[in-house]
Amino acid sequence: FDAAATAEFVQRLLALPFLLMGVSHVVQPALWRRYFTDLGAGGRTAVITRSFLLELWPAAIIVAFHQVWSGWAVILTVYGHLLGAKVSLSLLVPSIGLRALEQAERGDAGFRAAGVVLIGLGLLCLALLAG
Repeated sequence: FDAAATAEFVQRLLALPFLLMGVSHVVQPALWRRYFTDLGAGGRTAVITRSFLLELWPAAIIVAFHQVWSGWAVILTVYGHLLGAKVSLSLLVPSIGLRALEQAERGDAGFRAAGVVLIGLGLLCLALLAG
């Protein structure tokens, strides 16, 4: 088990999805708002769909394989742990997860902000790979 090689693999694996989803959030916030609004209309079970489809896989990959606690890479590690906590809380207390889905109705600014964060994570992955 080579921790550095494993961390590099995670960075390679997540750079493109982070960048693509981030840019999509920035340039198509109305699409994401509609997606989450429609999803949220499904009630508490929608939390399962959102958690498994969008959040669980990157959280699990980062928590399992990117345990880097120094330098800039720690940002990705902390993000993974926070996302894992969010997924856990949403699945264990669906009413909390549903509240997050309902925030979609507030407009596009939140999606653009999330997009900027995702773009930042993608760029961080690329910088760590180059570095």
